[in-house]
Amino acid sequence: MSVLSAWDHQLLTAINVHLHHPMVMAWMYLLTRGGEPQVVLAVVAVSSALAWRRHRREALAGGLGLLAALALAEVVKGLVNRPRPAEVFHTLYVVPEGLGRSFPSGHATAAFALAALLSVCWPRGRLLWWAMALGVAWSRIYLGLHFPSDCVGGAVLGSGMVWLAVWVGRRLGSRGASRPVGSHNVT
Repeated sequence: MSVLSAWDHQLLTAINVHLHHPMVMAWMYLLTRGGEPQVVLAVVAVSSALAWRRHRREALAGGLGLLAALALAEVVKGLVNRPRPAEVFHTLYVVPEGLGRSFPSGHATAAFALAALLSVCWPRGRLLWWAMALGVAWSRIYLGLHFPSDCVGGAVLGSGMVWLAVWVGRRLGSRGASRPVGSHNVT
């Protein structure tokens, strides 16, 4: 077992087995729903509409980055083909849910992509956005559905794709803004 695998197993066991409580399990199940792609996409649609007037470029670029992150997460899952914790360790408390591939966590990818997008559009709430994303990732581990490294991978992928998309959007926007309206380079 590699150092990363040992760390993953120890941390997963500490969170899922040693901190287990039936009441907390129910709350974690509700919290994990906040990272479902359809929930995240609905929040993105509403928040982009609200931010459109002041943060049009960022909302559009960040939304595209979020979609790219979700798509890339599915591609990576197919390539890595990592089993879920319950398929490897039979001593976990696991909620009944379909067992797909594990790395990266799609819920963590979506939640952290959303946190990055909301932080760009509404920076005053960034502590709340990131805390909510961290809660979703924690819930995936607590419920025994992901290894910690699955959630770290999803967090990096989701937030990274949104930040990259926003950065590219700003760079492209600043180039277009430097030219006078209606100017054409005709030769």
